[in-house]
Amino acid sequence: MSPGSASERRSQEERRGEAERRLLEAAAEAVAEFGPSQLTLATVGERAGYSRGLVTHHFGSKGAMMERLVGTVSEQFRDEILGTTGSGSAIEALRGFLDIYFTVVADLPPINRARLVLWADAVATPSERRAIVLASDREFREELTERITQGQRAGEFATEVDPRGLAITVVGVLRGIALQSMLDPELDLAAARRELEQMLFARLAPQHISDPHKEGQHR
Repeated sequence: MSPGSASERRSQEERRGEAERRLLEAAAEAVAEFGPSQLTLATVGERAGYSRGLVTHHFGSKGAMMERLVGTVSEQFRDEILGTTGSGSAIEALRGFLDIYFTVVADLPPINRARLVLWADAVATPSERRAIVLASDREFREELTERITQGQRAGEFATEVDPRGLAITVVGVLRGIALQSMLDPELDLAAARRELEQMLFARLAPQHISDPHKEGQHR
């Protein structure tokens, strides 16, 4: 293969990748705005500045495009929220996780708004997309379960806490707050975060260890 041919192939791949990115962004915006049931390939193409034919060329069908969108928003959520491990204590790592989550919720970009809408749609409407949403949910819970377990091993969290049960509870609370904020932009997220942190760290703290964040406030 000549250098010119290799360069042309890379250029074609770049254009294809850029087109797919724009199409998925347009699909996320549309889903966040009026839901997946009213979404059409023509709408996505128009929003992205392309024709319906190009959308069909890339994805084949609305169902295939929606599956790709669910996978994309799930991957971005994982990278954005679960990719923060930190190198400090388990308490501070968990606090950092909450900080990132509430920062995202305070100004939800279309792709994260779409993720919440798609989650609700997966609950209400059985489809092949439900398996992708379920896998993402399980990964979220497993990550929190592991972080709680690590804190217990380090002696920072109470050993009587059920890590899996607490992870289910925390995910439920966080998602509930995010869904409420989509419906009511005036929701007091700062107050919600304070109350959640107090409940969570009170539950996690062993009898002989207090929350260092609260200690710092009293000094």
